[in-house]
Amino acid sequence: MMSNSRYQATDHYIVIDGLNLHYLDWGNHHLRPMILLHGFTGHAHVWDEFSRAMRYYFHVIALDQRGHGKSQWSKNSSYSIDNHFKDLRLFIKKMGMNKPILIGHSMGGRNALFYSVCRPETVDKLILVDARPGNSQESSMALKQHINNIPIQVESLDQVTETLIRLYRYLPEKTCRHMVKHGFIQNKDGTYKPRCDTIMGEESERSGCVIDDLWPFLENVTCPVLIIRGKESAFISKREGLQMCQSLPRAEFKEITNSTHMPAQENPALFLQAVLEFLEIKPGLCCSP
Repeated sequence: MMSNSRYQATDHYIVIDGLNLHYLDWGNHHLRPMILLHGFTGHAHVWDEFSRAMRYYFHVIALDQRGHGKSQWSKNSSYSIDNHFKDLRLFIKKMGMNKPILIGHSMGGRNALFYSVCRPETVDKLILVDARPGNSQESSMALKQHINNIPIQVESLDQVTETLIRLYRYLPEKTCRHMVKHGFIQNKDGTYKPRCDTIMGEESERSGCVIDDLWPFLENVTCPVLIIRGKESAFISKREGLQMCQSLPRAEFKEITNSTHMPAQENPALFLQAVLEFLEIKPGLCCSP
């Protein structure tokens, strides 16, 4: 594949359900649409390296979901899976997308899954990255640890980088710094705070980090599904991933070695290979930029 480091996305905003949502558009609008959904406390830029590779084959859109990144926060703390479903439904409609490929990590994967459950005829293919459909003690503990380790205020971005690398030990430092740079904003006093609405973490902790159970609805998904798990992830077990394959009509399972909860960022080469194979794309056969 030819070098693609010089290509950057363009920033755009769209009003969805009364909120001004931000998204990154990687161009090539004539190609099939692909929507990328980040995880909890994440943002659209976590997909930058992956998007640069995929832009040759698809019209790639990375969305800052409500309360995250540069998207507007909900004034009444409306962050339920139903709210995210409505956002995604209206976003796809307003963008005029025909059967996009959905790729979601963790929370974004759950949102993509729920959308595919409710509107199965509108999704081409679905890729779930370390996304759990239900609850377990291990996954709830992992989410609680993530929330407790994301600082509300720090003196420097180096502190956040060090924390994330401790949590997700295979994250390259350069990748981690890129994520942190786009995930935090500087206060007037020189300190930094997360771009995401911290009320989401507070509400999650009050609920015991319990999420809506999607297991009963998996059979409604009709499109091909790739379930990707970080081989050392605490958020979803291998047993759960294989069980998802049995519950989904057309699913396959792939583990990414040398990764925990963020396989797309921790082991980007192997993650990209898994996605290209699932989408039946041969590397090197690039579309024109």
